[in-house]
Amino acid sequence: MGQLRNLQIEILDRSAVDDLIGKVNDTASQPGSADRAQDWRAEHGPVDTTDEAHSFVVVGSTLMFLHRCPDGVILPFAAYPNGTLKVYADPDHAGESFQRHDQG
Repeated sequence: MGQLRNLQIEILDRSAVDDLIGKVNDTASQPGSADRAQDWRAEHGPVDTTDEAHSFVVVGSTLMFLHRCPDGVILPFAAYPNGTLKVYADPDHAGESFQRHDQG
């Protein structure tokens, strides 16, 4: 199990994380959202995710998505054009819970 490279962690209270998850889900359900996310990835390259990532949306110049952690909790992530990833986590999930099982 390994941690993502270029990962920044922003600690928010759980209600703020849940609000962000709701906004990403709402945006992902809008017509054309998937096409904009695909265009972002074509322009900026692939994002280091697993099959647990979903609900990809573009907000400004940022690709946002949701990712299920090994413990089942969903956290929002932001991918920036420079390759940096940011995870928005509550204090209980700011540590090991978002590490990936597919890296050694």
